[in-house]
Amino acid sequence: MALCGGGYGARAAETPAATTAPQVARPDTSYYLAMRDGVRVAVSLWYPGGKPPAAKAPVLLIQTRYGRTGIYNFNEGGHYPLYRQAGYVVAVLDTRGSTVSFGPRDVELGPDEIADMDEIIRHLKAQPWSNGQIIAAGLSYMADTADLATGSPAGLTGAIIRQADFDVYRGLMVPGGIWNDAMLEGWGADTLRRDLGRSVDPSLGLDCALRVADCPKLFPRLQPVDDDTDFALVRRAIAGRKRWTSATYADVAFIDDRAANGYVLAPVSPSSHLAAIRRQQVPVQYWGSWMDAGTADGALTRFNAVPEVPAQVIITANDHGGGQLTDPFLSGENPPNPAGEAQVAAMMDFAAKVRAGQPVGRSIRYYVLGTGEFRETPVWPPKGMAARQFHLGQGRLLAAAPGKPGSDRYSVDFTASTGPATRWSTQMGTAAAYGDRQGADAKLLTYTSAPFDQDMELAGRASVTLTMRTETADPAIFVYLEDVAPDGRVTYLTEGQLRAVSRKPAVAGDLPYPTDGPAHSHKRADALPVVPGEKFEVDIALFPVAARIRRGHAVRIAIAGADAGTFRRYSDGKPDAFTILHGDDSASAVTLPLRVWQ
Repeated sequence: MALCGGGYGARAAETPAATTAPQVARPDTSYYLAMRDGVRVAVSLWYPGGKPPAAKAPVLLIQTRYGRTGIYNFNEGGHYPLYRQAGYVVAVLDTRGSTVSFGPRDVELGPDEIADMDEIIRHLKAQPWSNGQIIAAGLSYMADTADLATGSPAGLTGAIIRQADFDVYRGLMVPGGIWNDAMLEGWGADTLRRDLGRSVDPSLGLDCALRVADCPKLFPRLQPVDDDTDFALVRRAIAGRKRWTSATYADVAFIDDRAANGYVLAPVSPSSHLAAIRRQQVPVQYWGSWMDAGTADGALTRFNAVPEVPAQVIITANDHGGGQLTDPFLSGENPPNPAGEAQVAAMMDFAAKVRAGQPVGRSIRYYVLGTGEFRETPVWPPKGMAARQFHLGQGRLLAAAPGKPGSDRYSVDFTASTGPATRWSTQMGTAAAYGDRQGADAKLLTYTSAPFDQDMELAGRASVTLTMRTETADPAIFVYLEDVAPDGRVTYLTEGQLRAVSRKPAVAGDLPYPTDGPAHSHKRADALPVVPGEKFEVDIALFPVAARIRRGHAVRIAIAGADAGTFRRYSDGKPDAFTILHGDDSASAVTLPLRVWQ
């Protein structure tokens, strides 16, 4: 449920000044639409020319939980008005239980919200000004709704899906079975204030439910429908709203555990709706980023999981909103690649193409870290990639062959952290900025290869196998893949993590989609106990990435037992130590997808 992010433009302020800001384009009409169960959702329409078009027009559909008018004006760089200029009716709605729509918000992207999509699409198709062509679009949470809508039997024409969470559990909230508490707590608190009609910034003290005078001050996020001139309906919608909190998920330890709201996490993901997505075969343009949680992994996994679906996949190294290039080989703030204007052009060109019935085909365009370049491929991983194995060995080296038996003991440093600006923070507005990781690696257990004698391209999913012992029964293991330059600079490439009790390898049917690396079900029944002091083996899939490893550079893996400030602490809350076994019959190794740089 990837979430907030204004894109490559400004975000609307929640201050009284925002109520009269001339740059805010108000909708031409706003109304409530009743769903099958009587719950009313708020819909806003922006017509080309400001009134219902005489000639039938296509629709750009955005389903949000952040407020209709604010999203139309400011999200994704504020480019949605360009569709209006191009002859589209832009329809933005508040999903049930959010902002000014009625209903509870006891779960995100729940079954009722997903079922609403059929009715919404049919409603828009049936309007007298509609030509029946509906393009679903959105960034972040809105991308999740657009992705889910591609399975609707009501029938979309196409979808533009940017930075979606294809698998919410594995790609964002609980990767490797380890809770991303920064997201759960931070995003949970942010959206709670929104859903209860309060200012996102608590210091403003605005509360529409408590004081009607505060309601207009929350514009453009809080937008009443046309008939609600006194905010009575807005206040009725938010009054006493049933809403989840982080405590709702306090007892959720595995993917099939039910939270206090009665739901499990998996069904909220588009990955749990692949059968419907296959049936509809809606053409998609699907964006992700190597530096944005698991969005690139989700885009590539979806591409491979539904080969019958036309898809243009674009993988960048931009931040969550697409407004800043966050290639870790670069320093400082850098303009996005592609530039914002090029991103908009690609989206609008795609929409025009599918509306005209032109074939979209299947392609992947991906950014290569450290180059500033994009490459294209019809398949993933790209052809020519060969799995190359590096064995952990004595001297904390990575070697082509296993060495003599040995081991390394690492006392887990629970203050170890990837920092406040990472692939995990970008969805809350802080773009990844890893910098030189020499200092961070001083707290970790590292293994480094010899320098490469020629430039190589790394593209695909690396994986790490560890034979190890721990001193507690519930450790979490983090592995970082890094580039080491001749001058000693250490550059982050990607990472993977695994809660050790979830180490049982998945079998066919455990996951709703095929995967190209080690996989785990994360089900409670599949949990394997860890006996302190006893040897066990773990296979950890890293998030896919593409990078150029230059001649004279080495690769490194860095092993940790914590990522403070982002992920929950495990190891039973006790001190812990990892003993990594290597050499001879030990399986400890890293496997990298590599080919000579062309």
